[in-house]
Amino acid sequence: MAHVILDGTLIKSDRLAGVRENGNDLWFSQKHKAFGGNIQFLSAPDGTPLWVSDVEPGSTPDITAARIHALPALYQAAARGLPTLTDKGYIGAGIGIHVPVREQCSRPVDWPRVEREGRTFPSDRLMVIE
Repeated sequence: MAHVILDGTLIKSDRLAGVRENGNDLWFSQKHKAFGGNIQFLSAPDGTPLWVSDVEPGSTPDITAARIHALPALYQAAARGLPTLTDKGYIGAGIGIHVPVREQCSRPVDWPRVEREGRTFPSDRLMVIE
């Protein structure tokens, strides 16, 4: 096997009990606007399921759930030469975990408009033409 694929998904369910410290519902996913649990899964390059994690509350981001359940084992696999492919939800996951590369901005920046509107942009996403 050349690599494995790590991804997460929300398994929707009826309302589950649980409240966070800030008062938000623990099992409600703001991303999906639904109640449920977050699971992580590994698959082979052909899509064959290899492993499924225990469930985490729906409010748990993919990267956090992966750090709890999958990443320690995947770091060891990467050290042995088995990389892991993921989506952009796993940016910053660590060595051996490969995420898609962000595209650079393809249009020039209208600096007078930026200054007039007081906008700010991440410097790694700008293409400056002088």
